[in-house]
Amino acid sequence: MCPAAYTWSVTTADVIIANRAYRDHAVPPGEEEPADTGRGGLLVAVSPAVVTGAGGTTWVGAGRGPHDRAYVDGRGDEMLATGSGLLRHRRVFFDDVSWERFYGTVANAFLWPLLHQVRVPLAERTGYVPRPVNLDEAAGAWQAFEDANRAYAGATVDAGRGESAWVHDYHLGLVPAYLREAGYRGRIGFFLHTPVPDLAIARRVASGQGFERLLDWVRGALGADLVGLQSPADVARFAALADVAGARQGDGETVAFEGRTVRLGAYPVGIDADEVARVARAAPGYGMLRSLKSEAPVVAGLERQDYTKGIPERLQAMAALWSAGHRFHYIGLASPTRGGVPGYERFNAAIEASLRMATAAAERVGCTCIQEAAALQWEEVVAVLRDADIVCTSSIADGMNLVPLQAAIAQSVKLPGERGVITMGRDTGAASAYAGFEDDGLVTIDPFDTAGFSRALAAAIGGKTPAVSDRLAAAVGRHDARSWGSRFLGDLMEGRP
Repeated sequence: MCPAAYTWSVTTADVIIANRAYRDHAVPPGEEEPADTGRGGLLVAVSPAVVTGAGGTTWVGAGRGPHDRAYVDGRGDEMLATGSGLLRHRRVFFDDVSWERFYGTVANAFLWPLLHQVRVPLAERTGYVPRPVNLDEAAGAWQAFEDANRAYAGATVDAGRGESAWVHDYHLGLVPAYLREAGYRGRIGFFLHTPVPDLAIARRVASGQGFERLLDWVRGALGADLVGLQSPADVARFAALADVAGARQGDGETVAFEGRTVRLGAYPVGIDADEVARVARAAPGYGMLRSLKSEAPVVAGLERQDYTKGIPERLQAMAALWSAGHRFHYIGLASPTRGGVPGYERFNAAIEASLRMATAAAERVGCTCIQEAAALQWEEVVAVLRDADIVCTSSIADGMNLVPLQAAIAQSVKLPGERGVITMGRDTGAASAYAGFEDDGLVTIDPFDTAGFSRALAAAIGGKTPAVSDRLAAAVGRHDARSWGSRFLGDLMEGRP
């Protein structure tokens, strides 16, 4: 049984502002665009709230595709073809030096590792997660970050849509304040898709001016009327940072900042459950996985190749199981991410070292261990999530981690006796949002506890763990991307004058 379709009346933002474009143009006008590969979490979550057509949503995003300039007018506007109609799209263009400083240095070498310091100092705990870059040694980087955020804010104001603006993610944390500074009159919402760091750990790992720049980033986000985070724990950590940044705590759901009341709330992101179920019913099997399943259970890992995903820790848990004599196959497929961003060298080396150990252990018991970079088509992603006996995610920190939710829906199109088990890291939004579903095929693990991780996998491989249930699939369906968008935007517009 697949989950029933849930219909929501989605409140829409006039403008969605995100670092990435809704789609990059890989070919010149007149040529056929290539098929989409597996889509990132932001697009998966936000797409159901997008209304196409001349009077619908305007998407403001970067123009980084090789042929984007050929599609836009002098203001950076185009009507972008999507699967559901034409989307008004405004692109913000950057020269390569400015982009590298804004995106490569500040967003992804400073903020990304810093924001994921949730429970332990990750660089010290793993040996491969980089410390946030020292901005004192990155000439012009913070200025470029400010300039880029001003450019996104300026493009939004210039687009002339005034009811509401929904700003997304860590790249654009300063945009809410810049929108307010520029006189934007609509409601401003900011949603952070990553976790929020622990105050004490952030102080410990940030070098030079880093901690003060983090506070500047928090002050920028507080320019919003509503700041949305993934979990109640993220809300508490953000409030602690806001307090140090100069905000005054209110009633637990608000802070006072610069004469305004800013609402804080937990809004766990969902997926487009109906879309996943539709694809899962139709997608052919993934060839490599299908050939392995005939011999033994298959454990599949599927994510971006990012150092937050716990891939070395997962391979170590697999190696421990094979060394104990368990028989199963493992296939890990990680899509390349953030090409050119420094800090991934040690992570890739850690994967290689753990993979060598795991492969040797697998070979001793006649099993297969595969971990490779692969950019799958969306139908292939869903097929792997549907057909694996265990879908093993192991993030060491994650805003939500949508893969376990996609897997729950993909597995649910099968008969109950044919379904598998899903694991997820304890420091993810998914673990918070779906606490209490351990007996429904969704198991929380600690990636840093190799013995405990291995025991959980052994129980799943041995059929001792309940498989994905209709109850879990129904919960994921109820709390899908449509309900997430409706709840956030409804709360945002509730406070309008």
